[in-house]
Amino acid sequence: MTYRLPSLNTLRAFEAAARHLSFTTAASELGVTAGAISQQVKKLEASLGVALFRRLPHGLLLTEEGEAYLPAISKAFDDLTEATEAIAPRINSRKFSVGICPKVRTMLPGNWPQHSEDLRRHVRDCIETSDIELVRTNAVDCLIRARGGPYGDLTLVVIPASSGPGELHFVCKPGLANCAQSQAIIDDLTRQVAP
Repeated sequence: MTYRLPSLNTLRAFEAAARHLSFTTAASELGVTAGAISQQVKKLEASLGVALFRRLPHGLLLTEEGEAYLPAISKAFDDLTEATEAIAPRINSRKFSVGICPKVRTMLPGNWPQHSEDLRRHVRDCIETSDIELVRTNAVDCLIRARGGPYGDLTLVVIPASSGPGELHFVCKPGLANCAQSQAIIDDLTRQVAP
């Protein structure tokens, strides 16, 4: 059977842009430029013969067709991820090296991240640092800070905190924020510091 489908790159660009309603944020996640995302989405729209977004001066809105298309495309990517992990489980099993600033360290259990079986599966080691350049140079996979920034080309996930700085910053390279390792760390941090 021959499948008549748009290119995978155009679908990835659409899915990320639709989730964030932003070409810039999608570009950061996928590690490309906002212009590249815009071009991929235009290419997809041309191949489908429908507009998927309304481009407004201050952002994007999905068209009716875009809203209908997004859930199926997101599910397809989830299915591809599950199928890949089923036959190649090591593809998503690499443990993270985590940087954590001293102020955040005092907000967490003394044996963090070893206190959690789930985190032990996802975290190789944890070093005390506030140096954001360690993420850029791949010395650590992510950095947990008590606020800070700006982070430029890196991805930021804000975690509300009931004490201390009021929020934690989980910072990583684009595309890593949604992986199993990041999600396990973010979920645990949320449980530890949630208001």
